[in-house]
Amino acid sequence: MYAQLATRSAYRDGLVGNWFDYYKNKLRYLGWDSARPVRPEQAGQGLMADSVSRQISQSFGGSFSRQASHALGALERNPEALEVFERTSLLRDTGFFQVIPCTSKSSGKIEIGLYHKQFRTRRTVSGFLFWPIEEVVESSQEEMAVVTFSTLHYATFRAKVAAAVIAETNRHLHALEL
Repeated sequence: MYAQLATRSAYRDGLVGNWFDYYKNKLRYLGWDSARPVRPEQAGQGLMADSVSRQISQSFGGSFSRQASHALGALERNPEALEVFERTSLLRDTGFFQVIPCTSKSSGKIEIGLYHKQFRTRRTVSGFLFWPIEEVVESSQEEMAVVTFSTLHYATFRAKVAAAVIAETNRHLHALEL
């Protein structure tokens, strides 16, 4: 969450050229291993959520796909959460979001699938995830990578990371419009 908030803030302020590269660098700062790029399958047509699930399934495999589909289904069933997700993912005619399923790799290691989608809309929209892509999206780019996170290695940096996460979270909370 910290890496996403920090990246979103830097991107919004014009400090970041490539969202996904900056995000991966933030993860590396937190002690995550280097990301292995994964070539995304074609986005296809239909509902954006279904397209995302297909891409994750075809590129990462079943264990990642089940978790991603479950998370997207939970968003569909919770209108308030969906509204927050879509509102924070859109900036004028541009949208970007991540789906980040994870699975246990071995003792002390977690494998994380990073799915990043960035798109331009055909018109001003307030929702996109459960709308047909061809009606909403003018152009899109997907980037994917697999990152291994060592929970044992993380313990070394825990205090430093916790302080950075708390500072960024507080900054984000103060910036929220109430």
